[in-house]
Amino acid sequence: MEYIIGVRFKKTGKLYYFDPLTFGFRLGDCIIANTERGEEIGRVVKIIDKKDMPKDIEVNNIIKPATKKDLEIQRENEEKAAEALKYCKEEAKKLNLNMKLLAAEYTFDASKLTFYFVAEERVDFRELVKSLASKYKARIELRQIGPRDEIKSYPNLGMCGKEVCCRTYLQDFESVTIKMAKEQGLQINMAKLSGACGKLMCCLKYEEEAYKENLEKLPKVGDIVEVEGEEEKGKVIGLDILRLKVKVKFGTSRDDERYETYPVDMLKWNNK
Repeated sequence: MEYIIGVRFKKTGKLYYFDPLTFGFRLGDCIIANTERGEEIGRVVKIIDKKDMPKDIEVNNIIKPATKKDLEIQRENEEKAAEALKYCKEEAKKLNLNMKLLAAEYTFDASKLTFYFVAEERVDFRELVKSLASKYKARIELRQIGPRDEIKSYPNLGMCGKEVCCRTYLQDFESVTIKMAKEQGLQINMAKLSGACGKLMCCLKYEEEAYKENLEKLPKVGDIVEVEGEEEKGKVIGLDILRLKVKVKFGTSRDDERYETYPVDMLKWNNK
């Protein structure tokens, strides 16, 4: 079988596709390839039959499989990057730069050294770049990241008690809106809807489709419905969207009011 390999250069980073050339690979193997950042070591996480690849996906050639020596070089680069981060923090403090430095990384060939930081305002770091370039003799990039990327860079627990999705498996940050929370019947309480980064929780997005699909099968709150086995009609006052159940109010006065919950299959309403 002719195949293409899917490679990640970071645990939850973007998936890149490469032609393995004449080399044979298994899941978990490491390769060296060129990316927009330079030469990097990545791990094979997917193997796809060539004929099943979409035509609009860019496929590049690998440089070579990573050897034990290459992996040792990678570990040394990580150690050097950690030392560079300490130096960068010291220099930023000397220059009174209002920035929080989070991480540093070398490309495999050590030709580029990237520092990641967060800042509330624009930072003039030209003098810092000069100092870093003079010391490390490499191309220096200072990359400002947002609050979501900041949380992704170190261990954090979500409201569910598990490690945040962006650090474990979520590859891309998609737009999340209050409308999604409303469609899921959630109370609009920003403290409860916000993740560790202070933004709306990412899980609101990937649960959205299931809620949308179920909402199409349900009446709206306020609709008048007929219920199987009931002589009188009732008014919808609540929805259990995931379980496809509806809370119905019967009666017109306090004396004869009663509330029941039914599966949606037992109900009929005007637009059904």
